[in-house]
Amino acid sequence: MENFFEKLKLQLEKMTPEEKDAWILEQAKILPEWKQEDFYKSVCGTKKVIDMPERDEITEFCEKVSNGEITVKYETHYVEFDDFGHYHDGWEHDFYDPDYAMTFVSSVLSGCHDLIVLEEYGQAFEILDEILELEFTIEDTPDTEDSCQDEFMDLNMAAEERMLTIDREELLRDYIIACRYSVKDCVEAAGKIVSAFENELFEDCGIQSCIALAEKDPLLKEIGKKLTEELEKFEKEHAEKIRKNPYYWKEYSDRERIKRIKGLIEYFGNVGKSERKKEKSFLRGTWSQIAELISELKDEPYIDDQLQIEEIWDIVEALLKRGRFEEEPWNVKESILRKIYENDYYDCYGICDPMRDLAGAICSTKEENLKRAGIMMRAGGGYLGADAAKLYRELGEEDKCAEYFRNHLGKDEEPYEILIDYYKKRDHEKAVEVAALAIQKCQKDQTPFFLFLLQDAKERGDEAAFKKLMQSAHRRKAVNSAEVDAKFPEEP
Repeated sequence: MENFFEKLKLQLEKMTPEEKDAWILEQAKILPEWKQEDFYKSVCGTKKVIDMPERDEITEFCEKVSNGEITVKYETHYVEFDDFGHYHDGWEHDFYDPDYAMTFVSSVLSGCHDLIVLEEYGQAFEILDEILELEFTIEDTPDTEDSCQDEFMDLNMAAEERMLTIDREELLRDYIIACRYSVKDCVEAAGKIVSAFENELFEDCGIQSCIALAEKDPLLKEIGKKLTEELEKFEKEHAEKIRKNPYYWKEYSDRERIKRIKGLIEYFGNVGKSERKKEKSFLRGTWSQIAELISELKDEPYIDDQLQIEEIWDIVEALLKRGRFEEEPWNVKESILRKIYENDYYDCYGICDPMRDLAGAICSTKEENLKRAGIMMRAGGGYLGADAAKLYRELGEEDKCAEYFRNHLGKDEEPYEILIDYYKKRDHEKAVEVAALAIQKCQKDQTPFFLFLLQDAKERGDEAAFKKLMQSAHRRKAVNSAEVDAKFPEEP
C-alpha cells in the first residue's frame, strides 16, 4: 500500500478516542486465546513485539543452553533405499530438536529485526549479542550407530544442518545496525563488528550489502585498526602452532580465518575509492534463463518430463560447448555455484546431471576451484562435503582434505584410505591408528587395512602382532583372504 503511514496518521487524526478504543477492542475479540496475553502486554507497553519471547524468557533459555539443559540429539543410521526407492547403500545422520530450541531462536531473531524497525536498538543488540554466541550440547540418541564428531552445535552448524533457517545477510545487517546505534564507544563498536565479520555464520555475506561506511567515518578507521590487530595476533598464533606441529588440529580453519581477515582489510581499505564498472558476462545472462525455467518448474505439481527440463539440459550443453569460462568474472561464477550447491544440484527438478557438469566446468584456475571447494563444503555435509574434500586433494591441498575426513569418519572405507595415505608420509603411527579404527568401523571391505597393518607389523619385526592379524584376517568375511595370502605367502 502506497503512503501507508501517512494515510494511517490522517485516519487516526480523524477518529475520536471512543472510536479508537472501539477498534482496539474489536481486534482483541478476534484474537486467538493463546495470543491474548501478548496482545495485552503490547497495549500496556511492557512488550514491544507481540510474537517475540520476553526478555526474561530469552535469558532463561540462554542459561539452559549454556548449562546443557537444552540440547540437540544426534543419530546416524544405515540407509539401503532412499525415500524415492533408489538404492542408496550409505550412512546418513540426523539431528533432532526435542525442545523446539531452533523455533525459539527463530522467533527471537525475527523479533530483534522488528525491534530494530521500531528503533529499539539497545535491546535488540543486547539480545543478538547473546543469541549469536549460543552453543548447543550434542547428545547421541540411544539408537544411534555412531557418535557425533562435534561436541557442540552453534548457529552456523544449525543452519548448515537445515535445523534453522536464517537469512544471514539480513541478520548481519541487523546486528551491525543495532551495534552502531547502541554502542557509543567507537572502539568497542568496531571490535563487535569485526567479531561478527569473522564469525563463520557470516563468512559468505556480502560486506557491501551489510554495512555502509563513508570514507571519513571514524568507525572505518577503528575497524581497520582492529582488523590489523586481529591479523597480527592470529598470524603469530598460527606460526607458533605450525612450529610445534605442522599438521595440528584445525590448521586449515586457522588459515581460512587469516585469509578472511586479509580480505576484510582489503575491502575496508578500498572504501571511498571508485568502483569498477560491472563486468559484462555471457554466463550471467544464460544463467538468468536457466533460473527462470527452474522457477517455472517450482510451480509444477510433480516433476516428470516437462519441456523446461529438456530446455535446461540443452542450454547447459550449449554453454559447455562454448566454453570460454575464463573470460567470466568470479562474482558471477560464485553466485551460480552457491545456488547449485545449496540447492543440491536441483536434483528434485530432474536436472542434477547438467547442474553437476556446469558446476564442475565454470572454474578456470586452481584458485577458483579452491573457492569452489569451499562453497561446496559450506553448502552442507554428506556427499557434498566429501566431494569438496576430494577436490581439495586433487588440487594438492591435502591438509584440508584430511581435516574434513578426520571429522567425518563413518563406516565407508574411502575416508580411512585417504587418511592413511595422508599420514603415511607424515605420521606413521597415526596411519596405523586410522587403519586399526577402520577395522572396527568398516563392514564391506577391510582388506586394504589388514594389508597395511600386516606390512607395518612385518617391518617392525613384531611376529606376535603379525600372527594375530593374519588369524583375524582369515576369520573375517569382509577380508579377501586370497589377496592377503598372495601379499604375505609365508609368515615371518
